[in-house]
Amino acid sequence: MDEINKNFHNQIKDLEISFDDQKFSNLYDYFVMIEKSSKEFNLTSLSGWNNISNELFTRSLRYIFFLKNYISNINYKFLDVGTGAGIPSIPIKIFYPEISLSLCEPSQKKCSFLEEVIKKLNLRNIKIENERAENLGQSIKRESYDFVLTRALAKLPVLAELTLPLVKVGGKVITAKGKFPKVELGESKYITELLGSKKTLVEKITIPKSLPTDHFIIWEKYKSTPVNFPRRNGIPNKRPIVSK
Repeated sequence: MDEINKNFHNQIKDLEISFDDQKFSNLYDYFVMIEKSSKEFNLTSLSGWNNISNELFTRSLRYIFFLKNYISNINYKFLDVGTGAGIPSIPIKIFYPEISLSLCEPSQKKCSFLEEVIKKLNLRNIKIENERAENLGQSIKRESYDFVLTRALAKLPVLAELTLPLVKVGGKVITAKGKFPKVELGESKYITELLGSKKTLVEKITIPKSLPTDHFIIWEKYKSTPVNFPRRNGIPNKRPIVSK
């Protein structure tokens, strides 16, 4: 256990994240829960500490590059859309327990798993929204979050419609793709501007170098989203609005 702790600490040191034994203990408990419950709750095809810590934990902590100037402010509200097993936000919450976090997940089974994680790790100031993003985006939660995070949720035109209605004017949507998503970026240009984001920022993250590269896509919202977006459940995915 001490060797695993040391190796993980060395791996994330370049991310400049505050690290202590209690945080690692919580992260390891989270790993054990994923391993134990993965098949029952359909959480991930990954298994073993190395695979899960690399792909799910460390790559989630890369989001801190874009959040470090905001994450200590308890007034900011974070939302993880399509969180599944709690990725990317539970690893972030473990290392930054003060953040105000909501988890949006339509699967009741996965929400049950998340409830167990929250209880086991004694996480505070965290809420589960057992809801589709389309419904949440047409509820009183619309345009109420400062940051919306996602990972491996959908192609960018679909993702824009699911997330931009949820973020405040002045807030940001942050997602990560592995390979540079050239085609998706072109396809999403019209819908992102329509829904309130004027500019798309793409940042390449290679730290730690032992892991695959991630390309982070950031949309900052400068105006309110038209009230007819997002469309009904399933429509964004079935009929995405793609730039010509």
